[in-house]
Amino acid sequence: MIARIKTRKTRKKGTGCFCAGENDYKTRAKTAPRHFPVLDAIKAACPLFSEFYRLCLLFCLVSVAIVCSPGASADAIDVQGTGFAIAKLDNGVEAYSNRKYTWMDVPAKFKGWSFTRLGGGVRSNLTATSRTGGFVYIATAVGQKGIDTAGWTMTRWTFRYSDRARTPVTVFNRTLKASEKLTIPQGNWTGGIVLAPVLTGESAGPAKPDHSKTPGVVIDYIPASRRTYVGSPSIAILPGGAYAASHDIFGPRSTQSVTLVFRSDDKGATWRRQAKLGGQWWSGLFVHKGDLYIMGVSKSYGNVVIRRSKDGGKTWTSPKGGAAGLLLTGGRYHTSSVPAVVHNGHLWRAMEDNTGLWGAGFRSFMMSAPLDAALLDSANWTISNRLAGNPGWMGGKFGGWLEGNAVATRDGGIVNILRVHSPGGGKAAVVSISDDGKTASFDPDTGFIDFPGGCKKFNIRFDPKTKLYWSLTNAVLDRYRGRNRADRTRNVLALTSSPDLKRWTIRSIVLEHPDTHKVGFQYVDWLFEGADLVAAVRMAFPDGVGGAHNCHDANYLAFYRVKNFRKLTMTDKAKR
Repeated sequence: MIARIKTRKTRKKGTGCFCAGENDYKTRAKTAPRHFPVLDAIKAACPLFSEFYRLCLLFCLVSVAIVCSPGASADAIDVQGTGFAIAKLDNGVEAYSNRKYTWMDVPAKFKGWSFTRLGGGVRSNLTATSRTGGFVYIATAVGQKGIDTAGWTMTRWTFRYSDRARTPVTVFNRTLKASEKLTIPQGNWTGGIVLAPVLTGESAGPAKPDHSKTPGVVIDYIPASRRTYVGSPSIAILPGGAYAASHDIFGPRSTQSVTLVFRSDDKGATWRRQAKLGGQWWSGLFVHKGDLYIMGVSKSYGNVVIRRSKDGGKTWTSPKGGAAGLLLTGGRYHTSSVPAVVHNGHLWRAMEDNTGLWGAGFRSFMMSAPLDAALLDSANWTISNRLAGNPGWMGGKFGGWLEGNAVATRDGGIVNILRVHSPGGGKAAVVSISDDGKTASFDPDTGFIDFPGGCKKFNIRFDPKTKLYWSLTNAVLDRYRGRNRADRTRNVLALTSSPDLKRWTIRSIVLEHPDTHKVGFQYVDWLFEGADLVAAVRMAFPDGVGGAHNCHDANYLAFYRVKNFRKLTMTDKAKR
């Protein structure tokens, strides 16, 4: 029977608690062995157990040491490939070449090591070799999909970069044999970042984009790493059949005041840039009396401006005054690439101004001018009253209206049909415009209509052949509902039609992709051309180097032809 050590309890003077006597505890802690009755009994019965127990304990300690320590790295690792630079790893060091994020909580073991600085979301191509062999290390975010770490061992080492989520990256390792060439896994936003005490090598250049899977024809491309994006796509058919297209440039590194103009002389098969317009933004193209016009604003919430080109978009007038294209000043104006409609002897163009926050501060109005008037002269334009929305509409779910369409109705009137910002999406607003263009009015009880994709920008045009109104919209299909916000679900482009501007039907799905977060076929401007629709699409789409920043921040302007649109049905397979 093994005797138990009895601890004498004493009350500390001046306290109300009992504790082990200090002298007894200190003495016995040094001299009394710890006993475990069951283990002692087994050891007495089996003398070999003591040695086995000691070896097991040693094995466990060695295993823990191997898992918890980095291990011996190869003396120097040479990295080859594209899309990287070599830098020293430490807290506060820039983590990615295309972001301002910096490293945080770098383990002491890795401070001062070298790492491959990649572009966040840009797929690099890396291989690693070592003359001596040893461990090679990478860091990546394990929660992000797309990277294959098969064959790599996860360690306990992590550190972070300073995005909003303070995203952690985990260190992995594997053995690299002498002179072995190892492909470093890539794929997710963080990539596979190589870590080593010494890194050598030089990038052969930036990673090369792949446009082969992009729907349609690429007119222009801006990689997400530039932090500027494609906005306000527009298209026009010139006299003679050539196409003109345009887009502005938005994003944190843009001036928010530049539009690019392109031209195709072979029905959209190839494109070349014609002009770069400073002081032109949120704009749309149209042809009037044989000349090409572009109408929008001078910058983000700038003046309303219009320009004319007599040579198909190569040279343009400059809106330097009220008689030369400067139409409205003194406000914060907003629009997009929306239709300019000929009706009842006038040209009609919808606009907004902003008196406060995005959406809630927008007021809609209509501009019109006689067809035989000089469109560059502000004196020739009639401006309606500016109509504000009410946050109490739609049961308190009305978030604003914007990017209105001038549309001629069957009964000879003119209306402004606007995108409605609301949590569920799927609504548009129909504002009535008086015949003289001076009065805009809206009835909230009857003015809201069901419209597939109504919480994202759309264009509406009337087809005399079918006597239907048509649109290309970002309808939210049931299979994608709930994956993203309705106003950010742009992975489907649907062909829709209506006989009366009130009842809208999805006729066919033109474009579709399963990714609701990084793919968008949006802000489409389009025209009838015979049996087809020709369209300019602001497109966020995979490009082989990380794709778009998100579904909104598009990396492509693409030309897309919807063939035989009048015959399409829901059984026709969408282009992916």
